[in-house]
Amino acid sequence: MKETESRLLSLLTVLLLTVFLSADISAVVSLPPQGDNLEWHNLDVDGHRAAVFCFFKDSQGVVWAGTSQGLFLYDGVETHRVVLGVQVFAIIEHNDELFLGTNRGLVVYHQGEGKAEPLQSGKTVEIRCLLATDDRLLAGSLDGLYSYDFRKRKLEEFGEGLPHRSVYSLLRDSRGILYAGTYNGLARYDVSTSRFHVVGTPLLSNNQRRFINCMLESPDRQTIYLGTGEGLYAYEPAREQWTTVEGMGAMAVKSLAIDKDGYLLVGTYEGLYHLTQQGLKHYRRDTRDVSTPTGNQIWAVMTDSADNIWIGHERGLSFSSHSSVFKSVKIYSMIPTGESNEFLSVFRDSRGNLWLGGTSGVIVQKADGRSRWYHMGDTNDSNGDYCVRSVMEDSYGTVWLATDCGIYRYDPVRDAFVHYLLSDVKGERVSNWVYAICQMGDDLWTASYLGGINRIALSKLSGKDGGVTADFSLERGRFLTNDNISNMVADSRGRLWVLLYGDKHLYCYDTHQNEAQRYDILEMVGEVPTHICVDKRERLWCAFKGGALVYDQTNKRTVVRFPLSGSDESVLAMTSVDDGVWVSTVSNLWSVDGKDFSPSMIPAPQKGLTALCDDPPTGTVIAGWLDAIVKISKVPTDTSQNMGQVRMVLECVGGQVKNMVNLIGHPEGLSIPYGGSVSLLASTLFYSSDIMPHLEYRVIKRYEPEEDDDWVVIPEGSSMINLTGLGFGDYEIQIKVVSNPLPPAVILLHVGKPFWLSWWAFVLYFLLIAVITGAVIWYLRRRAIRRAQEREREEALASVEQKLAFLSDEKQDLETRIEQLLKAGEELTVHQRLQAITSAKPIEPESPIEKQLAAIAQIVDENVSSLELNGGFIGKQCGMSEKQLYRTLKKHLNVTPSEYIRNVRMQKAAMLLSQNYFTVSEVAYMVGFSAPSYFSKCFQDYFGMAPSNYSPTSTTIVIEEQKKD
Repeated sequence: MKETESRLLSLLTVLLLTVFLSADISAVVSLPPQGDNLEWHNLDVDGHRAAVFCFFKDSQGVVWAGTSQGLFLYDGVETHRVVLGVQVFAIIEHNDELFLGTNRGLVVYHQGEGKAEPLQSGKTVEIRCLLATDDRLLAGSLDGLYSYDFRKRKLEEFGEGLPHRSVYSLLRDSRGILYAGTYNGLARYDVSTSRFHVVGTPLLSNNQRRFINCMLESPDRQTIYLGTGEGLYAYEPAREQWTTVEGMGAMAVKSLAIDKDGYLLVGTYEGLYHLTQQGLKHYRRDTRDVSTPTGNQIWAVMTDSADNIWIGHERGLSFSSHSSVFKSVKIYSMIPTGESNEFLSVFRDSRGNLWLGGTSGVIVQKADGRSRWYHMGDTNDSNGDYCVRSVMEDSYGTVWLATDCGIYRYDPVRDAFVHYLLSDVKGERVSNWVYAICQMGDDLWTASYLGGINRIALSKLSGKDGGVTADFSLERGRFLTNDNISNMVADSRGRLWVLLYGDKHLYCYDTHQNEAQRYDILEMVGEVPTHICVDKRERLWCAFKGGALVYDQTNKRTVVRFPLSGSDESVLAMTSVDDGVWVSTVSNLWSVDGKDFSPSMIPAPQKGLTALCDDPPTGTVIAGWLDAIVKISKVPTDTSQNMGQVRMVLECVGGQVKNMVNLIGHPEGLSIPYGGSVSLLASTLFYSSDIMPHLEYRVIKRYEPEEDDDWVVIPEGSSMINLTGLGFGDYEIQIKVVSNPLPPAVILLHVGKPFWLSWWAFVLYFLLIAVITGAVIWYLRRRAIRRAQEREREEALASVEQKLAFLSDEKQDLETRIEQLLKAGEELTVHQRLQAITSAKPIEPESPIEKQLAAIAQIVDENVSSLELNGGFIGKQCGMSEKQLYRTLKKHLNVTPSEYIRNVRMQKAAMLLSQNYFTVSEVAYMVGFSAPSYFSKCFQDYFGMAPSNYSPTSTTIVIEEQKKD
């Protein structure tokens, strides 16, 4: 009996192994649908670790975060400092002002001025919650409840009847009733008595944990959820009934929110709980998964109008895009195995199954939501894991896979694959790396790397797996330059369009005529072709880096080029969508309209999408990349463009927002001094964990022609624009999302004139010109005077020479007459007297000093009429320095060189004047003066009288009077 059981067990094992090996796969067990798990994008606060206590989205759409380091705003890319030095626990907006509940009391932030102002009421208290009404603001603090009158700007106490002075939460329900959550339970405000009354909380047994951290009214307005220190409770005011919300135990609840579907989000000290239709989901930090929140102590939860979910924790903030436009699905949400797969093909078959082929086999998501992972392996190698590059369904409903080890046919009856390894008609080339597969009639055409293009009848691929010989193979050299096929598609006219790796040509093979044509794409567009597809109009699209080339059925071609984006536009995937095509590049996703061929960027996740598939059943385009897919709604073009419209531009100083005045369309704009700089923060106010807006800007002079090539692309991950070095004048700063055809946001900028062009500079210029003009006029006048004086001097000296010549002749005539008239007896006496007068010899100097003084006197006497006569001239002529000359004259004659020259000139002048032969001007020039007026002044100072009044007698009288004095 035992032997029979053992044989039956062995036989059953063999049968199971046979079935398993015949499938040529290693399949992951099917799992029920996991639902849509939230994926989180984590941010720190201004590059630092800070706890986030609250969120607020203002009327402009700006998201604010109150943190342990102050108030910050988030622009969709980065966080920015606004108010520092306080801990912010609550934020409320009123008339363009933000009221902040902080650890230092109530603070108002004036957005238009960029200033924070504390509002004190005697003592500073820590405010934990805020609630705004039409005319006042309620502030719950750790030391009571306060009311602030917006009109009177007055803060006063308000909270009579509260069970405890520490107020942690405030709520006004849909009926207008005010509730206050305190450290010791819940209180309700009675308008008739103007005081609070305690609401009994029978389920909260532990008095030390009865404080109400947060409150939230349910969407049906029948229930108030209360987050407490010992769990989550539901309170129905109409019935005064309390119930416990199960699933979270007695952990402390810190925050509450409602998602777009009306489900509850609960922030606790142990992560975020999400009460969904599929059940309670728990999100907390997991070091193995970067898409989980980085912190577990959830202080704040907020949902916005775009269906995003925001949570604040002790390590910053995290948010999840819950958008209906972009919906990401990770591998682990389909099959939680922890394995990786980069998707290269996405396909929806006629049965509603979604096929995701990639580098590690294929994942099939069945129509019922269940998923299965098939690892394509060879029966001789159980560890094989082949890449699935393409998925195709033939006209009979059979699904085929092109892989790195031949082709596979899916058998839905056995839920298994049949493997075929093809070879060409001669049996020489085996098609291992199959890149594309398509059907024409009852034949399959395969394109492979190193294996070329082969045709095989479908009837030959209906049996068991194994090797199959092709019915026809394209000849290498005649039709194609090599067998390295990278892409192949077929059109309805029986033509195959083919690309080869690194080849510049696009090949078109007509299967009916057995003819091929080559199109030199490199020559046409300057780039090598990389991808091809056929659209719904049977037009062939050939993609290259930065654009695409379109051939219609008449072979008329149109070149489409993507706008410059400043990023890598190498093509990764392309597919036909509606009337046009979508093209995925390394950095962007483009949609090309099939009517006018205009390209526009789709603000999709910049993940380098490696696969695209139009999915009409869901109305989306499914894109695949590493370990995830994203379902992108085919929103209208204008809606997509509006998502990428720049909506806010703020001025920043020192990395901190200066004020919250939106500069877009501002009539005054910005003004900076010449040589100054300005920093601008630009944002689309579109928040997504996957989508980062790619901005560009340009600065142009107003009223000058614009150029299309002067845009500057802002680096990815940044939203700051820094401008410096602008010349003076009026500018326009234009900012937009790359490739967005909508008009850019325009900010006016005025750069002041430099100081050398200011009004006071022109006053200085005028004064300087006046001074220079005056100096030039003075100089010209002085030069004219000097020239006139020089001419006068030359004329006077010429007159002097004439007079001296005349006197010399008169002297000779006089001597002749005297000699003739004198008696013979007196002739010798007269001759001796004249000889003594005219040829008297000076006393010969004997000592060296006397010789030196004699030489000085001789130089002065010989050059007394020269204008260049001075101490330096005398010293140079005597061979001594000017200092030595000075010491010599001062020691022996007690005069300076200039005084000595003046004395000689004055004595010479007196002698010449006494002869009455020369005028005063002539004497002045003869003794070395350049101007008679100056000579008269010097003569007056020396002799005490004018030269015109000089006589030897008067001079003697003056000298005697000077001696008496």
